[in-house]
Formats: sequence, structure tokens, C-alpha cells
Amino acid sequence: MSKYVDREWFYYLRGRELLLYKLLGGSSNERITQSGVLKTQQNELMYPDEDISDGLRIEYTSLSEPFVKEALEDTNIVMSGITFSAIAASNRIADSGSGFTTSKFLANDAIRVQGSSTFDGDYTISSRDSSSAYIVLNENISANELVGERITITQIPSEDSTPSETSHPNLNRMLSLALVDYLKAMEADKIGDIQRKEYYIKEFYGKLGDNESNKRKISMTFPSGPFAVR
Repeated sequence: MSKYVDREWFYYLRGRELLLYKLLGGSSNERITQSGVLKTQQNELMYPDEDISDGLRIEYTSLSEPFVKEALEDTNIVMSGITFSAIAASNRIADSGSGFTTSKFLANDAIRVQGSSTFDGDYTISSRDSSSAYIVLNENISANELVGERITITQIPSEDSTPSETSHPNLNRMLSLALVDYLKAMEADKIGDIQRKEYYIKEFYGKLGDNESNKRKISMTFPSGPFAVR
């Protein structure tokens, strides 16, 4: 972690490069430039003046599952409540509420358990009880757990270890389209069609930008004065 815990940090991905910036603001910030001492009057982005010895560390999430059996948009089943329990001897997760009847969890689905006291983690469903009261897991559950904790069970993409034409890249739909543009750009570069390559590279970065903007849900509210026109 950075020693500047009171600062806001911004990053920008440029190819394989990660550009990291620190947000400055207010007239109290000064720094030396080629033209002299610059006093920041408004918010400004600058490179961090830290190194590893100061404690700056960046951690990435590795992508260990490049191909999955279902598209990310199709893995959207979620169950949450305080009626789940775990039976370690039989590797079962039971639901004393409405059961797993209303869900669409099936055999071979991958799930992620969060909120429990003892069995949080990723699992693969082996089977579902005929009455839908419980599901059986391929992996072991470390300990029994009674109902009471608010547990969330989410479907996650299942890895496809032998990818084929029906496999899906472990990306959402927008990034998958960006990947297609990138491959088209590389194919054009291979045959020396620079104009076509530049077109698809532009499309590639455009879709990357659209994907990032889709993550940001920003709403702004302004107070209305007593004499404001309504």
C-alpha cells in the first residue's frame, strides 16, 4: 500500500503498460518543474513520487481460466439468505427455506459461497437432490455449519480445460468484441495492410473505453433555490 493513504489514485492501461497517477488538489501543493516552482490551483494528476522502499505495491488479479463453458452474461444465478447450512460428511449445502427449487443450479455448475463461517470458497456441483432441498459438491466441506449466517451463493463461470469452437473467452460481451477487433488488426498487420490494421486497433480501444465507461454509474443532484424555475 502507498504511504499516501489520503490521496486518490488513478490508473490508465496503455497496452501492457500501467500508468499510475496521484491526484493533487488545492493551492498548498507545490512542485519543482523546468519552468520553476509550480503551485497547483486546481486538481491535477501527477506521477507518484514513491518507490518500492517507500512501500508502493501494485497487485494484479491473475486470469487462470482463459476459457469457460458459458458466457459471463449467462452465469447470473444468485441465492442469498440465512437458511443455508453445510453438512461436511456428505459435502452438502442445504436450504431450509424455499430450497433450490427456484434456482437453476445444475450438476457441473461452478458456484462461489460467501458469508459463511466455515465453508466460503469456490465449488462445483456434483448433483442436486430430487426434492431440491440440497446440492452435493465435488469438493470437500471442512466443517458443519448451522443456519443463521447470511450466505450468498453465486454461479461463476466453469473453466473449459479443452477449449473448442463452442468455448467462450473469460470476458464479457464487450471485451469479447474488442478481442475480435484486435485479432483482425493483427491479421491485417501480418499481410501489411496498415490502414486496415489502424482501423481495427481504433475499434479495439474504443470498445475498451466503452467497457470501462459501462462500469461507472454516476448521478449528480443539485439543490434548487426557493426562486428557481421549475
